[in-house]
Amino acid sequence: MKKTFCLINHNLSEKQRNELFERFDSKEIVYPKDELSRIWSQIPIGETINRDVIEKIISWLNSSNAQKGDYLIVQGEMGSTFMLVDFALQKGLVPLHAVSKRETVETKDSNGNSIKTSVFNHVCFRRYEKWQKIA
Repeated sequence: MKKTFCLINHNLSEKQRNELFERFDSKEIVYPKDELSRIWSQIPIGETINRDVIEKIISWLNSSNAQKGDYLIVQGEMGSTFMLVDFALQKGLVPLHAVSKRETVETKDSNGNSIKTSVFNHVCFRRYEKWQKIA
């Protein structure tokens, strides 16, 4: 029974959940506890990656019995995301990221200021892949 571990800064939409169930045959979506979600959404900034945060995420995956073939949706701060994608690939998890189409609407307020609003529409989930030149 495949599970999907979800490490993003929002809950999945119904369209995203349906895709996981239908296209990826996932049977369960697992979110981290609120405290871990908060930590992931506020990655400490600095010249090096805070490995304590990565260790906490890995500990959550291990304690949640993430198994080879399970999915990990991971998006966020790039360096930390890269480390977790690398971990997932080494462990045999399938790392995914969401692909969305951004539609921007520009309006003017009463003072003539431009206001841009972006709406992100989910297109699909896509696997993170290692680089390999295709002949």
